[in-house]
Amino acid sequence: MSSDNSNNESSAKRKVVLVASSRTAIGKMGGALHRYSPAEMGAHVLKCAVRKANIKHLSMIDQVVFGHAVQSYYEPNTARVALQNAGLPESINCYTVHQQCASGMNAAFQIWSDIASGRNQLGIAVGVESMSSPPLIVNGAKRYTGLNKWLTQQAPKALRKIFKVFGPLPFFGLADSGLGPAYLAKDPAKLNMMKTAQIVGNLVDVSRTEADQFAARSHANALAAIASGRLAHEIDPMVIPGYGVFDTDEHPRVTNLKSLSKLPALAGTGLITAGNASGMGDGACALVMCSEEMAEKLGLEPLAEIVDFCFTGRDAVSMGLGPVEAVRELLAANGLTVDEIDRWELNEAFSHQVLSVIKCLGINLNKVNKNGGGISLSHPLGMTGARIIAAAAWELALNGGNYAVASLCVGGGMAGAVLIKPYTKN
Repeated sequence: MSSDNSNNESSAKRKVVLVASSRTAIGKMGGALHRYSPAEMGAHVLKCAVRKANIKHLSMIDQVVFGHAVQSYYEPNTARVALQNAGLPESINCYTVHQQCASGMNAAFQIWSDIASGRNQLGIAVGVESMSSPPLIVNGAKRYTGLNKWLTQQAPKALRKIFKVFGPLPFFGLADSGLGPAYLAKDPAKLNMMKTAQIVGNLVDVSRTEADQFAARSHANALAAIASGRLAHEIDPMVIPGYGVFDTDEHPRVTNLKSLSKLPALAGTGLITAGNASGMGDGACALVMCSEEMAEKLGLEPLAEIVDFCFTGRDAVSMGLGPVEAVRELLAANGLTVDEIDRWELNEAFSHQVLSVIKCLGINLNKVNKNGGGISLSHPLGMTGARIIAAAAWELALNGGNYAVASLCVGGGMAGAVLIKPYTKN
């Protein structure tokens, strides 16, 4: 069932507009942004977005919400640490949400719903992820077994005191990446997203060749967008010591069907390769949203109107088809059909996954991801949901159209979708 609250009359009383967006260029995992924490990247886009929105007094900001999937207590409440790093007023309420791949989209929904309901006037949603820097972790339960049990419960008092506070140390247990524990790596319902992509590819009959063709298209579209300067509308450069100005997405590359077809399948799937799966990267994206009245007060011409949201759930092992239900519910609630949507931003978790959604919904491929997607730009988990909202809004603003939809599948069997249209004054 949908977890969408946007169809209630009370939450649709006020028009919510997007007045500014800012994102970093996306760094490869271990690339240009690897030294930056999520809060540092988030602070950069916060400052840039506030500047673009021409907010006259920072106290006008009611709320900041971050979406961040791979969180760590090195930065407790990423939103709060980023707000402080950005020099925004301490009086602003801020919190961080986690809904795996939909984290950035959920952050946008939190801001949108509070403005639509009249609770707030102006807020900023940020999606952020550093897939380069999750800490290595040891399962806390290990401290109660084996050598760790002796160190924390039976060793001499001095040792017990040390290890009760700090143990278990990594050399007393195998450390997992904060991106996900090894024991879940083969579970398609929790962590093995490659297996879920294979499942939906088989269900909808998407071939390896189709998937590789789509991946080549994604890279070609991204490279063309970079060359044309189209993505400069979205990106605010960062100056990185020892590197220089970082203003171009790192992951897109020149490739073709022939080279992609030679890549070996991963994890025994027979279909999924490093070439037709989304990349892992680092980045942040901020969305400044406000009521129509606040936009007038700030003297801003809104980039777009954020019309509605929908979040749904389904069987986890076929989670890649989640956008099918989310989009159908979203469009039905707003009296629209698939053919009436002019711009689609569908996160490319895997070629097989996004092609399955396109086939099930009957979407015209020429309307989808004109500037690349997760396969070419990469998929920093918490960032993507915010990035595709901004990308869809910019596509409408720059190239026209009546409606755009941004949607993504979400690990664990969830999905989110957003309806966007050009702003027209009441």
